[in-house]
Amino acid sequence: MTSIDILFLVDRLEAVLQNGQRVPFTHKVMIDETECYDIIDQMRLVVPEEVKAAKKLSQDRDRVQGEAEAQAERILQDAMDQRDEMLAEYAIVAAAEERRVEILDDATQEAEEIKAEADRYALDVLKALSARVGMLLREVDNGISALQPLPEDGD
Repeated sequence: MTSIDILFLVDRLEAVLQNGQRVPFTHKVMIDETECYDIIDQMRLVVPEEVKAAKKLSQDRDRVQGEAEAQAERILQDAMDQRDEMLAEYAIVAAAEERRVEILDDATQEAEEIKAEADRYALDVLKALSARVGMLLREVDNGISALQPLPEDGD
């Protein structure tokens, strides 16, 4: 059997009713009963096919919608994962920058302390050297004084 459109059958049934003979003085119409039953039988055959087609179309629509929703969910999840990765990377970079500043500050402070300590040590060494040189200078002066002849009174 070829596929017959339900609307075509409804149109045929309507044509049978319109072409029927009117009973005078009533709203009744005489129609060909066999032709009407034939159209109704064809409708009984066509309607399940159209219902099946509509059901398949509805299932296809539901499947496509489900796939689209699943894909949208995957895309959304991927975007959230990427966002989380970026935030984690940002947090790592921020923590690294904070640690870099902290290390630099510690190094600067330690360098200043080492320099101050070195300056104190150098000052202490120079003071000790100055005291030692002063003492040696006095000893040299004493030695020179001891070795130098005394001036004679007549000279």
